Amino acid sequence: MTQPFNLPRSLCSPPSDPALRREIQSHTGNETETSSILRSIERFGDDLSIRYYEMTPTARRAHFHSASASWSVRAVR
Repeated sequence: MTQPFNLPRSLCSPPSDPALRREIQSHTGNETETSSILRSIERFGDDLSIRYYEMTPTARRAHFHSASASWSVRAVR
């Protein structure tokens, strides 16, 4: 199973940055999971009180072409 990881807010703005996508992909190893995390970060918006984002995986039963983990994204202030 993949490991939890943190990213500073400064690295996550804007969420559409290709470098951010590559960084998250290096942790998840899965495009679907990466897209899900990016959508969560985007929902937090530009809240300047956020210091970093904490991503924590929860194992799921793997299906063909589906995410193997569900990620919880938490903004730490």
